[in-house]
Amino acid sequence: MRARTRRPRCITCLTPAKALFKKSDGDFIKLLECPSCGQTVDRYVECEKSIIFMDMLLQDIAVYRHILFNADNFEPQFYVKLAVSLLLSEGYVRWSTLTHTFAPATGIKDNEVYLYIMCLLTAVEFGVFGAIIMLYSWIRFRDRIELSSLYNGLLLGQYGRLANVAAIIWYQSPSLIFQGLVLVFIIISTIQSTRAAMNTGRCESSLLVITATIISTSSSYILQSYLIDMYEKYSL
Repeated sequence: MRARTRRPRCITCLTPAKALFKKSDGDFIKLLECPSCGQTVDRYVECEKSIIFMDMLLQDIAVYRHILFNADNFEPQFYVKLAVSLLLSEGYVRWSTLTHTFAPATGIKDNEVYLYIMCLLTAVEFGVFGAIIMLYSWIRFRDRIELSSLYNGLLLGQYGRLANVAAIIWYQSPSLIFQGLVLVFIIISTIQSTRAAMNTGRCESSLLVITATIISTSSSYILQSYLIDMYEKYSL
């Protein structure tokens, strides 16, 4: 394992720890206990990625803390790739949904400009959502929180959006029920990742995430009508 650039944290109480493990004879390692809560600092050190992913699906807050604070294999490049993947996939899903909303005669399906508009709207929605969370965290905690961990946590909480792409592969357009279930999953995972990054309570994080979701979604919806009308007006 590579040397860490910052101190790891206990995934139970978030107390900074000197190390996650110590090496014994040979290549054997012994997981260390947190001096504050007495629990293992990070039980996911020895876990396969498949187990980590399963616990993410089960919304275990400890696994989000492991990824944000202790995991060496989640480099900044991973979050950049995740951000680009979320932006492009969500833009494509919205474009596909738009093509089924309007009549084929409108030509939306054959015009990639609408895809670019949807990607722009996705970026705006993500930006507004992140700005609200960041502003709240700055007012609430000032310098007591790592903004990089919060930013990564916000991206991590959105990974459920990739399920919509899989749905479009098998079906022309995902049903409203499926989209609703994905939205609920995204909200829950974002609440958990925000709690992990900010160390806030469930109620506080839920209220913050839901408020930010409503504001960002409304902003995107209002801007969508404006951009589409403006494009159709000047493209004639």
